[in-house]
Amino acid sequence: MIQDPGAQATLQAFVLLARHHGMDTSVDELERQYVLGEGGVSDAVLVALAADLGLDARWVTLNWSQLPKLSKILPAMLRLRDGGALILESVTKDESSGLVALVGDPLAGSEVRAAIDETQLTALWGGQVLMVKIDSKGALNDEPFSFNWILKQVLKERSLFRDIGISAFISSLFAIVPPFTMKIIIDRVLVDKSQMTWILLAVIFVAMVIFEMLLTFLRGRFMELAATRIDGRLQIYVMERLLRLPMSYFETTPVGRTASKVNKIEVIREFLTGELLNTSVDSIMLLVLVPILFVLSWALAFWVVALGLCIFMIIMIFLRPLMRLNIKFVESEIRKHIYLIESLYGMRTIKSLALEGRRRMGWDVVVAENVGTKHDWGVLANYPTTLVVPFERLMYTGSLMLGTAAVLWSTTTSGATVISAGSMVAFVLIASRTAAPLVKVAGLLDSYHEIKSAVYQVASVMNEPPEITRGQSGLRQPIKGDIVFDNVQFRYVAGAPLALSGASFAIRPGTIFGIMGRSGSGKTTITRLLQGLNTDFEGMVKIDGMDLREIDLHHLRTSIGVVPQENFLFSGSVRDNIGMAKAGATFPQIVRAAQLAGAEEFIEKMPRGYDTRLEEGASNLSGGQRQRLALARALLIEPSVLILDEATSALDAESEAIINANLVRIAEGRTIICVSHRLSMLVPADAILVLEQGKTYDVGRHEELLHRCDIYKHMWHTQNRHLDAPSHARPVLARSSTN
Repeated sequence: MIQDPGAQATLQAFVLLARHHGMDTSVDELERQYVLGEGGVSDAVLVALAADLGLDARWVTLNWSQLPKLSKILPAMLRLRDGGALILESVTKDESSGLVALVGDPLAGSEVRAAIDETQLTALWGGQVLMVKIDSKGALNDEPFSFNWILKQVLKERSLFRDIGISAFISSLFAIVPPFTMKIIIDRVLVDKSQMTWILLAVIFVAMVIFEMLLTFLRGRFMELAATRIDGRLQIYVMERLLRLPMSYFETTPVGRTASKVNKIEVIREFLTGELLNTSVDSIMLLVLVPILFVLSWALAFWVVALGLCIFMIIMIFLRPLMRLNIKFVESEIRKHIYLIESLYGMRTIKSLALEGRRRMGWDVVVAENVGTKHDWGVLANYPTTLVVPFERLMYTGSLMLGTAAVLWSTTTSGATVISAGSMVAFVLIASRTAAPLVKVAGLLDSYHEIKSAVYQVASVMNEPPEITRGQSGLRQPIKGDIVFDNVQFRYVAGAPLALSGASFAIRPGTIFGIMGRSGSGKTTITRLLQGLNTDFEGMVKIDGMDLREIDLHHLRTSIGVVPQENFLFSGSVRDNIGMAKAGATFPQIVRAAQLAGAEEFIEKMPRGYDTRLEEGASNLSGGQRQRLALARALLIEPSVLILDEATSALDAESEAIINANLVRIAEGRTIICVSHRLSMLVPADAILVLEQGKTYDVGRHEELLHRCDIYKHMWHTQNRHLDAPSHARPVLARSSTN
């Protein structure tokens, strides 16, 4: 929680500007979602926050007389010298006092405004103004992933590409200097033995080399900057789209398949920032070199162009067959990746069941398919690569031989010059520079099928329908835990049996509510609906009078803490894993959450306490310890509703007793929904829901259900029959000892 009043005023002013443009947010939500420093909120952070909300924010520096220019884009934020902020709502001109600014204090409420003059404002304000508007360009992130989207991202750097193109064009002019220098030396210097011409050429050549070196350096810097920006934009886009996907996608799609497809973004990135960018720059050279070839010798120029067209036709002939083989190779690559990820995730099971041999045999099959298709593709791709070689060589050697023949022919006839020796040498040198861009352009067509396949693979993930979070239109009223299920029916997929069939019950705020039932009765389904993970249910679910399907999901999920049966802990320290639930959480808050979860007891015994680093998957912790850390993480956000979904299933008796002892303290001021197959965990509950085949079978306290509910009574006696069984003396088996 940011304590600095100036930072609070700045955030509140930003919130008011966002709401003015239809983006509903709050200071609390911004602090929950972003790690904001204690000292203040920087200008760059505000611009980034605006971008995430779909707004375009820009800082400008103005003086008092320039404020009327902002009249069309008001309101705006004025950054004060002390780090605070004011809302500039209007600037009017008064006949008596001149310009008057109407400003509002963001911390005093929207109705508190004051009219101030230049002297009053400039005493507080240093000239910084934050202008905010709807970001029309930001809509690109909502477009489907495609070649068109990629092109738009590239064109965002058009100014850099313009500079790169200019430098490439100038560099291509420099490229003709050595050939023409050679021409002049052969035709003029050597023939006329002109030393002054040689000296002048040497000076020009050295100057051009130095200038070209500097130009090449600048062009490389520009290209690297453009590549970095495009690369960063692609990587951010991928993560943003993945985080927006609904949970149902990840539950129905293998992790290996998703990872394999998303990794294809690397192929696209390397193509955009490497091959395409370099080839585009080199192709600019053709705009200069090809006309020069025609100037030197139109006949030889046609020879070079004809060879380039032959290279192009060879690539086009093999393009479609290579594309078909590449699709087969990509599919086999995905299957191999899925098999590998599945083996890594299931290594514990593989080892425990001694399945190494069977998994190795399966791996041999998928690898054989993968390398086979890759071999077939490589064999076919070798044909155009080989066929292109003679045409590429003929551009140089053929031009040399034909040009030499033309020079010899011209000297053996009446003396008419078809082409001079210097021109012939210059032509050959320029032709050798022309071959490389032509081959690269043809090579782009060879890469087209791979890029097309990569775009298709990435798009199959990126274009999945995102989760509807209702971020701008959802309800954000405080959640206390008054929950009502009214005749709720739900099935996970069409045609599947109902997971919930007319379930109806109510949970009073501030109570402990238990849920039990046989396996498959719908216990976890209820917790999923409460988290908004599934919203296509029939009936009505209300939370504090609000329809669940109308609540902003981010607001809902930050008000509900969840501890599932299987928890994931991230790489990092114990403190990091607990504290990541709440940006800016203090160490005492983290310790308090660990104490409530019963985790402090084992954390203090670790080598470095809260700074102990967890290994991948938290393998250096037991299942019960991981569960208690997850509970501490959920408690850190101080949720008004806490869901414990089989949270004690991995705990030993001692750990469960610790959590049960703290349950009363955990429940203070919040609603607890406890799903457990261990009925001892539900004994303190104010009410217990008994589910049977997705229906509400009974609701009552522990004592009531023991008398009237046969399902509850049966499960209770099954789990606790050792308490009811008479104790019989067991014979003691004495071990004989021999001396």
